[in-house]
Amino acid sequence: MKDSYDRSMSLQCPTCGGESFEHEEEKPDVRCVRCDLILTKAELREANGARIDEEVEALKAEVLKDVKADFAKIFKKWK
Repeated sequence: MKDSYDRSMSLQCPTCGGESFEHEEEKPDVRCVRCDLILTKAELREANGARIDEEVEALKAEVLKDVKADFAKIFKKWK
């Protein structure tokens, strides 16, 4: 199994599909650099929910595949 399953993904603006956002630490909102849409971080996560879910499912599949391969190696000796 891998040592790390680190992933990163960019979130997209629900209006224009842009992936660059500006954020000021003292404010809860983010602004799309491309179209100037302002939304909260929660709204941005919600708008990208399907993409996030797809990435989580892909990661789970990768981990499961690696775990199965590891178990196959471990129990191969016992056949």
